[in-house]
Amino acid sequence: MKTHLGFFCSCGQSSGADATARRLKLTPTGRAEGGEIAAAAVPGLHRAFLDWGRPSQRRSAMATPSGCYEPGSQSGVLLPGDALYEILLRLPVRDLCRLRAVCRPWCCLLSDPHFIAAHAGRHPELLVVGGCDTFPRNDGIICDVMDLSGRVVKSVRGTDDEWVTSIHLNFVCISTGRRFRLLNLATGAIFALPEELTEEHAAHERDTCRFHAEAAFGQVPSTGVYKVLRVLDRLSNDHEEQLYEVITLNGSSHAQWRGKKPPPCTVRLSLWKIVVVNGIVYFFSSEVQAQDAELDRIASFDLETEEWRASLRGPLSSLEEAPNWPHRHFGMDELTMSDMNGCLVVVHRICAYNLDLWFLMDFERGIWIKQHSIQVQLSVRDVFHVVCPLLVLNDGRIVLFYMGDDKGSLRIYNPRTNISTDATEVERSFTVGLYTGSPLSLANGAS
Repeated sequence: MKTHLGFFCSCGQSSGADATARRLKLTPTGRAEGGEIAAAAVPGLHRAFLDWGRPSQRRSAMATPSGCYEPGSQSGVLLPGDALYEILLRLPVRDLCRLRAVCRPWCCLLSDPHFIAAHAGRHPELLVVGGCDTFPRNDGIICDVMDLSGRVVKSVRGTDDEWVTSIHLNFVCISTGRRFRLLNLATGAIFALPEELTEEHAAHERDTCRFHAEAAFGQVPSTGVYKVLRVLDRLSNDHEEQLYEVITLNGSSHAQWRGKKPPPCTVRLSLWKIVVVNGIVYFFSSEVQAQDAELDRIASFDLETEEWRASLRGPLSSLEEAPNWPHRHFGMDELTMSDMNGCLVVVHRICAYNLDLWFLMDFERGIWIKQHSIQVQLSVRDVFHVVCPLLVLNDGRIVLFYMGDDKGSLRIYNPRTNISTDATEVERSFTVGLYTGSPLSLANGAS
């Protein structure tokens, strides 16, 4: 007779039960009883048990007082908690999310930060967050967390007509006009930022309906404090006006915006023209002064000192005087910014066939290096679509996000072969970011 493996969880109520309440039972029968989970329901659990149960490891488990087995017995083998811990560490995250429903002790174990960290160390997984607008969607979803195969790990619902403006440090910034909310994907906590202006900007309150607002969220590396820079932008017939405000997220419900001095030039607030890297907010400067007329000139705001730094000449204008430089004339629609592995990158899309990635190597000296030149092969009608690099993988491949009119896609570019392969489509997303935590931390978080 063929032997089947069955698994069950004993949810004892005794207080001293960490070892006994989280047990795996191996039975020689395929019949499910009580809390038993058929191995077929979670195939990975079956494989992990067989992998764990090599002769040397089985002998070690059988030698323990809590692990006992008698040949021919129908009672099976009760594994101690540390053995179960090791077996569960071998499972992929999608199986662990299902096993949380077995019983409360298993749910507690699989939600424990130490277990999550240990599992993430063995199963590193890249997750992408695609943000969108709730208005065109009937399901109310405002962002999806997915892996590179396109499998959605978590969906987050929005309220009313709101949209995602940015995704950074596992936070999603959501806007409804001048109002902003920050969603912590790991915990599900929501921080509603005040809508009121600072005292020094109160005189503009009656005109705020005419302002377009953007917010940049970041963390001060030296202290770990989170801050938000808000920019209010108003265009009129005679001039452009911008107001700058900062708020510190310290857990207090009384946090208020603080007014800040403007930079020498106003900044551009378009999508993909703003990025936060290591506590510094980068913008493309607007073309308003003759000496700073380069389209790729960059303004930067330090969230720690809450001051503007010296403006930075971009990579393209820095090479205008170089001999045989082919890109002396370029448009603002050709430039975007990105944070790649903790480095500021200016992305120059050349027509519909090439993407140059310029990495900032030294801010003080203004040194840029073109580390990658990627063939993107866009069609002529897609020439104005955005191609955003997200990450350089450990093997050197680059994850790219292509944004079209109504949907986007993730592609993996291999610099060695100069070939891009489609990873998955990203429905109705117009901004993307990375989730650096474990998928297990999402399961009981945002929804």
